[in-house]
Amino acid sequence: MEVERTRTTAARRTFPAAVVVAVVVVAVWLLRGRTDVIPLMAAGVLPALACYGFWRWVGRKLHNKQRVKGRSSTVWSLFGAGSGIVLGCLLPIVLPAFELPKPGGPFAVGTTERLVLTDREEPFSSDPADRRQLLVRFWYPAEGEGGDRIRREPYPQEMKRALQANTRLPAWLFSQLDSVQTHAGEDLPLSKAQERYPVLLFSHGATASRFQSLFQVEELASHGYVVASIQHTYMAADTVFPDGHVAPYHGGPDMLSSEESAELIGIRAADAKSVLDQLQVWNRQDEAGQWSGRLDLDRVGILGHSDGGSTAVEALALDPRIKAGLDMDGAPYGQVLQAGLSRPVMFMMASGTWYGIQQHVGQSGGTANQQRDAVTAYYANFLEHVERVYTGAKTDAYRIILPGTHHLSFSDTVLYSPLLALERPAGEIHAEMNRYTLAFFDQYLKGEPSNLLQTAGPHGPDVRFEARIQP
Repeated sequence: MEVERTRTTAARRTFPAAVVVAVVVVAVWLLRGRTDVIPLMAAGVLPALACYGFWRWVGRKLHNKQRVKGRSSTVWSLFGAGSGIVLGCLLPIVLPAFELPKPGGPFAVGTTERLVLTDREEPFSSDPADRRQLLVRFWYPAEGEGGDRIRREPYPQEMKRALQANTRLPAWLFSQLDSVQTHAGEDLPLSKAQERYPVLLFSHGATASRFQSLFQVEELASHGYVVASIQHTYMAADTVFPDGHVAPYHGGPDMLSSEESAELIGIRAADAKSVLDQLQVWNRQDEAGQWSGRLDLDRVGILGHSDGGSTAVEALALDPRIKAGLDMDGAPYGQVLQAGLSRPVMFMMASGTWYGIQQHVGQSGGTANQQRDAVTAYYANFLEHVERVYTGAKTDAYRIILPGTHHLSFSDTVLYSPLLALERPAGEIHAEMNRYTLAFFDQYLKGEPSNLLQTAGPHGPDVRFEARIQP
């Protein structure tokens, strides 16, 4: 009877304490902007209660064995409650519901999507009759006073698939994206403020997505650019086409030879050409009525990140319709190494990438490890190829190394967690990247010179800025 009374008393004490733990965890999740119910239970409340229950159980066991006194048992319960709350509140702090930076240009931002059908053979298909298809997402200057009055689109669910593919973690773990809104409205009318708008092609990195850098494409669109972001089929995370069929990633291993890299980058550069060809068709006559006569295809630029940066300089070398190119943390491969560049280029590199690769190559001479040799060769090619194209350019060329950045800094990824931003806040990094991006394209596509592209310009602390300006 005494034992039963003791258990009842313990249960009466446990229930309200467990409720307090659960309420505190839920409150923290809500305050951090996380309203997603399944992760809240799976990664918040349940682990918190389990942690509290475990340490309370430990305290009771020790008390029953007379290793601790009654008050010490209570201390164990309090410790369990505290550690449970810390554990339950960890995920929304590590993976918060972030806010995309508000675009700083005068235009509202619209977004829409088109499918580009090409007559090129699909190199990743076993069926020789398959022709390459490309999803293209557009961001553009839209009608409206800024972006406050438009119906903002939710953050794209496709990024969950990209994160799952790259991290092998379950998609629900990234459900904070469900609480994030973009600054773009779908299918808004193109702004009438200008008759025509310059065009920028965007190329994503390997296993990434056309949505990888909303911080950048929304900013560009707000300043009067039509940005066409290309999903490189089979080189991105799963691509889901309008008819429902899925093209998974099939881009090859991480460390490729120069020849293998050149082949893949060549396919991507051909994608850029196919999209530009289609834009010319739509500019003459667009059945949807959106682009007809509204695209200034005499002012076309291209930018990209990682393999997308490699794509940008290769397309710049091969397609004379492209007037300027920005390579963000990508190494040149393919015909650009022989042909060089005759139109303006900017290499924007992360300090973690550039200096890290230099250090690796400098310390790796003479190793007998085959895998290490492959990595060293890949990194050595990276440095040599950037140097060759930059110094050999027969045009204005820039090389910028941004401090406190790493390879993923050029995407939205560093917004997903403060742990990923590392040395500098994500917002600060992205603002700096956008300043250089706008300065470059404004100067070479809009004819608006920028003092930020001068050696003595207002560069941030520790920014390494180099320029080779042709007379």
